[in-house]
Amino acid sequence: MPTTTKPSPAPNPAPEPSPPPGRGDGPDGPPAPFAVRHRHLVSVVALLLMALSGLIGRDVADRLSSGGIVPPGAESMRAEEVLRDRFGAGRPEMVLLVRTDAVGGPGGRGIGAPAAVAAGRAVERRLAADPGVERVLSTWSAGQGTGLRSRDGRSGLVLAWLRGGDHERGKTAERVVPGVTGRFGPLEVTAGGEAPTRVEVARQASRDARLSELVALPVTVTLLLLVFGSLPAAGLPVLVGVFAALGTTALLRGLTGLTEVSVYALNIGTALAFALAIDYSLFLVSRYREERARGAEDSAALRTALRTAGRAVAFSAGTVACSMAALLVFPHPLLRSLGFAGVAVTVMAAVGSLVVLPAVLALLGDRLDRLDVFARWRRPRAAAARSTEAAGCPDAAEGRPEADGSATGAAPGEASGTARAGASDAADGTGRAGATGAAGGTDRTGGSGASGATSGTGRTGGTGATDGTGRAGASGAPRGTGVAGSAAAGRGGWGRIALAVMRRPLATGVPVACLLVLLTVPFADVRFAMSDDRVLPASSAAGGVGAALREDFPGSPVGATTIALPGLDTRVPARAAELDRYARRVSAVDGVTRVDTATGTYARGRLVTGPSPSSARFLPRRSGPGGTYLSVAMAGEPGGPAGADRVGAIRAVPAPSPARVGGFDARVADVRGAIGDRLPLALTLVGVSMVVLVLGLTRRPVLALKALVLNTLSLCATFGALVFVFQQGHLKWLVGDFVTTGSLDVQIPVVTFCVAFGLSMDYECMLLSRMVEEHRAGADTVTAVARGLDRTARLFTWSAAILAVVMVALATSGLVFLKAVGVGLALAAVLDATVVRGLLVPAVMRLAGRANWWAPAWLRGKEDRTGPLVR
Repeated sequence: MPTTTKPSPAPNPAPEPSPPPGRGDGPDGPPAPFAVRHRHLVSVVALLLMALSGLIGRDVADRLSSGGIVPPGAESMRAEEVLRDRFGAGRPEMVLLVRTDAVGGPGGRGIGAPAAVAAGRAVERRLAADPGVERVLSTWSAGQGTGLRSRDGRSGLVLAWLRGGDHERGKTAERVVPGVTGRFGPLEVTAGGEAPTRVEVARQASRDARLSELVALPVTVTLLLLVFGSLPAAGLPVLVGVFAALGTTALLRGLTGLTEVSVYALNIGTALAFALAIDYSLFLVSRYREERARGAEDSAALRTALRTAGRAVAFSAGTVACSMAALLVFPHPLLRSLGFAGVAVTVMAAVGSLVVLPAVLALLGDRLDRLDVFARWRRPRAAAARSTEAAGCPDAAEGRPEADGSATGAAPGEASGTARAGASDAADGTGRAGATGAAGGTDRTGGSGASGATSGTGRTGGTGATDGTGRAGASGAPRGTGVAGSAAAGRGGWGRIALAVMRRPLATGVPVACLLVLLTVPFADVRFAMSDDRVLPASSAAGGVGAALREDFPGSPVGATTIALPGLDTRVPARAAELDRYARRVSAVDGVTRVDTATGTYARGRLVTGPSPSSARFLPRRSGPGGTYLSVAMAGEPGGPAGADRVGAIRAVPAPSPARVGGFDARVADVRGAIGDRLPLALTLVGVSMVVLVLGLTRRPVLALKALVLNTLSLCATFGALVFVFQQGHLKWLVGDFVTTGSLDVQIPVVTFCVAFGLSMDYECMLLSRMVEEHRAGADTVTAVARGLDRTARLFTWSAAILAVVMVALATSGLVFLKAVGVGLALAAVLDATVVRGLLVPAVMRLAGRANWWAPAWLRGKEDRTGPLVR
């Protein structure tokens, strides 16, 4: 009978085993983490902080602003102040549109009929009687030539200037509008303008929030139960999210006493709190369960999870916080408040995940895996996986996420624990095969028996075997650096995808990169503007008034651009002549259709008509400092990109005294200019901070640069899709109907960039931390990439799926801003978690090869100098 000699395995630095059971709490091992040792104290303090934060922030919604997009001190805002204080003019905050069914004409019919005049005067008096209304001007009191009456004579305007800031004006509009709208004799009155639009936006946002919650809540709860595997585990991200959201609410309440805080800061901050809570909780719970499956006690498993996954969470939180902090460089109150909220919620989510979550996990212990509502579907799969493993199948499940169909390790409540087989197939605690070569508890398959079974480290017995790191087997077989030598590296679905991609990296990477570039192309045609009443559905009252203003009242002062000349006293004849010459030059600017001022009406560089009785409105209301202003009508719709460009041309015209250009088009120009001036600094801060933090996490320069390039490409593709849909008006059937303006709100890309960039870096930190860990443990590039993706891809794809559900529900909003942000963030999350991380990252890293792991001596950490990372 022939004898078989068992070959000696090739030398290979094996990963250190996890601490034996009980070591974390005993005198022979390192102490348990602080949150574990003081679990009761940490839990009580966290509950007290949540209660205190909820008490402090209970009235924050009443103190938030619905404006804040125009930078303080902008020229347009200073022009508004001069016009309001000296002339009682400027852009009115409320516009009432009065209509009659009677035909207008010289015979006094239409809104000029006696009954219509009487009803209109009554509405005007009722509006002026409110203490929040500073001044009222109507088509009947202003007279002819003021642009307050439509060409057909059937409709007119009543303008109102309101007292106070944005918040007070909104309250006034909310109080006044019900009493001055509706049917008044022959007149039908509807309200629009800036203040009523903000009121309708707030109401629409509230309705949409309730609807999105009804849509997203059941799906989100189902996904949480499915991905976390049990009811207690699914409650963990909710706990962390509430902890972060309440802390952020308290901070925003404090900031309202110091600066203007936008209502969007609360909405987006809350959504970001739960998105980060799901990411961080999923990553930590998954690693904790993985260590428990290897046989570690609770404290030892938590210590390892915090040292590995917790470190990635800390660096990820740093990247998210830095990307949100970049918003603080902009002078716009809205963007700054989003920056404050983003930094606060990220810090609170990190504290909740790294301090509160471990304490709760230590309190739960084995109860974490109870109440698995999907157990009847999950356990048969886990049992089948263990039967396959015991039979020696190379694709056996070994406590991996794929073993039970969930993303967080072995099936909750199962006795599979370490996924080891019976006595005859026993494996040791490190996952290396025992005497008979049974499967271990990690990513390693059977032992090194005579038949050449795969060893615990990916080595195969017998002649010519090659290990998973490319080192030769016992008989000196050649080194294997190809993908085939790492076939056991990624046995899950994502691992197999990574291996398939790395077999032909160019065949996969080039088409995927071309697809992303193709999606980016529409972004080259972006035209930035600001949202107006068209952010609302077309059926809204404010939307109807806005449409009528653009179609029937092209010469009204509502959309006019104004030029304040506070230092020009037209009572002096020489100064009046200077005003005449200046008005001629302004009227000659391309796109300007008419200029009205104290010296008459101008068009195309010449005087059309001289002063009229209505020209008195261009003179100061009372004695004191002189001055005057010009009202400039321009072609096209107010607030568009072309109007903002014309404002720049008007500001370039030499003026006889310091000029301040105001109006809606000037606001757009000021907003765009301030963002354009600070954008390079913001992008630089985001890029540098991201590279530094990824270097701190991985200590690999190539990986840091790769992350920056791929994240930028992914976000540019998202921006291109936003332009294709919301600027150009495609795919309305998919995202829901909205009013196409031919431009994109300048706020949308900024907000989407900072939130999406932070979340994409969150996924990147999860993935890179595990890849680097595998490589430090002795794996080659292919093995490290496949195992890293196999271990983490299910985590961040589940997280992206949950985020996408919430954002798609947000995209059902009737508000174009929220619809665009929802579509953008959902697309960015899904694109980044699947196409970029699942396909492009393996291809790029396979092409980079050993360069991925290069690091200068000053960057190398202790693990790089002393050997594999302890797992």
